[in-house]
Amino acid sequence: MSRGGVARGVAAMAAAVLGAAVLLVPTSASAGVVTSIKFETSGPVSVAFGEEWQLALSVNSQYEEGPALRLLPSDGTVDVYLTGIGGAFASGLAIQPDGLVYVSQPLSQPLLPAGEYEVSAIYNPAPGGYYDTSQTTATLKLTVTSLAVNPKVEVVNDPAVSERPVITASLSGSYLEATGGAPAGTWHFVVTDADGQPVFDENIAQAQGATEPLRIEVDSKLEKGGSYAVASSFTPVDELAGGLTVGEISDSVFQTPSGTFAEAITAPVAVPLWLTIVLLALLLALAAAAIVIGVKLAGRSAAAPVIDSSQRVPGDPYDVELVSLDALGLPEPETIPELLPEGQTQKLPVSTTWLLSDVEPATSLPNASEAPTERLDAITAAELPTELIETDDPDKA
Repeated sequence: MSRGGVARGVAAMAAAVLGAAVLLVPTSASAGVVTSIKFETSGPVSVAFGEEWQLALSVNSQYEEGPALRLLPSDGTVDVYLTGIGGAFASGLAIQPDGLVYVSQPLSQPLLPAGEYEVSAIYNPAPGGYYDTSQTTATLKLTVTSLAVNPKVEVVNDPAVSERPVITASLSGSYLEATGGAPAGTWHFVVTDADGQPVFDENIAQAQGATEPLRIEVDSKLEKGGSYAVASSFTPVDELAGGLTVGEISDSVFQTPSGTFAEAITAPVAVPLWLTIVLLALLLALAAAAIVIGVKLAGRSAAAPVIDSSQRVPGDPYDVELVSLDALGLPEPETIPELLPEGQTQKLPVSTTWLLSDVEPATSLPNASEAPTERLDAITAAELPTELIETDDPDKA
């Protein structure tokens, strides 16, 4: 045999050995190893628009009749698909160390619009591995419910608030209850006159998360005594539009003042807050002063001397108010004997009450010892019996 023939024979034998070796290398098909992917989250799943959600899947491998084993992070990735969404909803999801794959709303994508979806997944083996691709045999139903946004528009046409009509727009509904603020969007206001002609047309942006109503003045020139209508609409931004249900807005009507004299005198006058505070302070000060003066007057009335009207002498020319000596701080007068018929003696106390025409200060009153004598008979000591002067014992009289 020539050298060329020998070489060709050796090459053929090497090729045969290599082919046999390749056939002996185990593969998933030849070794009976298969992979499968399925949902670990039980369905169906229902979430509100914008609400956080998460689904779990597992990727397993199984050799012939042996137990199913979960794959590891190095064994490949998973892509997730939703009906109605073009392309993969989430791709390249890693297998976690526990063998599970998690899918949720990607931060880089708009929120999943409201609707019903069928979710499926595909396992992509790592390059150079011994596993083949697989996909879910059963889908999971995911429902996203919409949130309500209820717009409300009013017109405040009060000169005490503003010289011009003010449009007040606010939002309410389940979206605000779930997120704590208004969705981003745009308000559109059109004011028309009685002939339907627009006199004001404005677009106003609604800030995301705002909690206060939006206010805008109608700065167009309006006729006095004219009737006007406001047509309004609210449109959320595209990222939110698919998950919000926006309610209808009724037209608002208002009428401008006619400028008559009657309206002018009956129109409310705006009072600044500082002036209101000053007026209230003055009223409180006046009320406090009135209370203090009343208390002082009541104290003076209580301290005034009490006049006993029962001490008046009817028909007396000095029929005036009687004042007690005790009340005036005057001493009691001494008793003097009264002139009696001969042979009788008796001591008669002089009344402790003065007859005064007017109550004068104590400095102008007479002394108690100078009691008026014109109402008594004038008596001198010389005219009294000697025994009445020398003794006070009635038995000796």
